[in-house]
Amino acid sequence: MKLSRRDKVVTTVVVAIILLLLYFLQCHFRNKSGGQSSAKPVGTVEYKYHEVQRKFADSLQWQDVDVKSPVYAYDWVMTKQKSDARITLKNGLKVDMDPESMIEIDENQAGVGLTLHSGSVQADAKDAKDAKIKTADGTEIELSNAKTQIATDGSSIGIDVKEGNVSVKKDGKAEHLEAGEVGTLTKGTLKKEKTQIQLLTPVDGVVIDDTSKEVEFSFKKPAGAKDCKIFLESERKTRTIAAKTSPTRTKVDAGSYKWRTQCTKDAAKISSGTGIFRARADNTFELTYPSAGQTVYANEANNLSLRWKSDTPVKVELSEDAAFKKIIRKETTADQSLAVGSLKQGKYYWRLSPTSAKRAPKTATFTVSDKGELLAEVDSREQKGINTTKSKTGKKLPAEGKSIEPKGEETHLTGKKHRLTASAKESFTLDPDQAVALALISWKPVDKNNYYRVRVSPTKSFSKVVKSTNVKGKGSAVLSLKPGTYYYRVDVRSKSKGAPLASTLPQKIVVVQKKLPLPPEVKSVEAD
Repeated sequence: MKLSRRDKVVTTVVVAIILLLLYFLQCHFRNKSGGQSSAKPVGTVEYKYHEVQRKFADSLQWQDVDVKSPVYAYDWVMTKQKSDARITLKNGLKVDMDPESMIEIDENQAGVGLTLHSGSVQADAKDAKDAKIKTADGTEIELSNAKTQIATDGSSIGIDVKEGNVSVKKDGKAEHLEAGEVGTLTKGTLKKEKTQIQLLTPVDGVVIDDTSKEVEFSFKKPAGAKDCKIFLESERKTRTIAAKTSPTRTKVDAGSYKWRTQCTKDAAKISSGTGIFRARADNTFELTYPSAGQTVYANEANNLSLRWKSDTPVKVELSEDAAFKKIIRKETTADQSLAVGSLKQGKYYWRLSPTSAKRAPKTATFTVSDKGELLAEVDSREQKGINTTKSKTGKKLPAEGKSIEPKGEETHLTGKKHRLTASAKESFTLDPDQAVALALISWKPVDKNNYYRVRVSPTKSFSKVVKSTNVKGKGSAVLSLKPGTYYYRVDVRSKSKGAPLASTLPQKIVVVQKKLPLPPEVKSVEAD
């Protein structure tokens, strides 16, 4: 077969693109693993909270950082909103990145350093040799046994020296800052200020895990200082707090904060350096199932999984005693759940301990029952509606797993507990000329007066519902589904629009469509 000129050009372009992509892919993996080239790690980046990304020198894409990953010369690291990370170089320099910051790893004749392109960092060079940090405008900051906060917004650079001393070099000029001094570099001019107020609490760099409690702000001011104020900055918003006494207490939301104090002495303003702390809501580290004191019914205990939320790897322990002397299951994992298999009747204790954060372990107890089965698994997003729904008598409806007696005009599930299970054909294959599959979803009605809502969603969490129908007293419904992957569940309700009393477990349906055969190949005139 003879290729036309146009075919040859297209083939050449496609091959060139494939070769170029293979080259970039090879470079990416070579840099990532150290490979066979001279590219060796110059340090590590440690994921600390929320969303942190890195970009390799020969890559155009940003990637999520693992719990702890190597970094190479000319890599970039970026923290998103409410995120933080730590970069540790082999020369001993440690840098904690604040939210919305971006750093490039440098390599020069003197060794490895960092370039701060935007945001702010806390640099610890007490154990480092030849520690340097540059900014995007070429300013070089040499750290001599120093702990320093450095921030840049593109037009100015702020340097707050906590310990040691710092040399700031720009356009051939060098100036020095010592511990207790704050410098602001704007258009090549460094303005220095001596701090006269010492910040005490929150301790620099501390993470406050409970945002329900007030944060204590305390500082030490010189004699005669008065009219003090606290400036609290978070996500580019500044809040001013009158500090008539020290300590002063106030509540803060989850986030990363900078704070400083300013007072008046002898008609002049005096100030402190800048403190850094982070506040995180409890929901970043919590036990979700079984919850404290929950009763797990026999059918659920046949294949039980413990579930939790954590932004760091955890050690999970399951025991039959409160002292955890008899461990049934123990595992360290970065997942958010752990299958523990079948559990017999009795009381159990489970504990969650973070492996890389200074947090107290969380413990809960639950009981496995040998009595009747639970009606069904209630959707956690709708459980609140059940617990707060009132009957016409004014009393709250019982929580999950309890019998519900008829009250007034409302008809609820009565007597012993039943298990509501839905079923349907798991997969459908459509002919090329078929548009939809008719899926019959069936279940055994618990009560002829109950309403049953059938929902279909492309996600297991049912965050988006593409099909929904409501029937009364029946045990089946037919829904038309286009090609795709779906999940379905059935909710039982006492009213057509009432809160679900219970829901079946999500089940999967896959609809695929046969493809038409390719048309026969037609040779070009030149080929003949």
